[in-house]
Amino acid sequence: KPDMPAIGYRTPRAIRDLHPSGYNDVLVHNMQELEDLDPACDAARISASIGKRKKALMLEKASELGIKVLNK
Repeated sequence: KPDMPAIGYRTPRAIRDLHPSGYNDVLVHNMQELEDLDPACDAARISASIGKRKKALMLEKASELGIKVLNK
């Protein structure tokens, strides 16, 4: 019978809900939500419902603001 998980197996609280890159993963649907992000701690994930033309504009704006985009 394998060992049962114990309290020590849990992820540390400081990094519990972060993306593996160390940023907060934030889903954005429009340009205003993208502009509200903090480049120091947030990374954008552009919604799948965004079209090709708008996504290109959002990627350009994100690079101007210094925001990391997780799904380029």
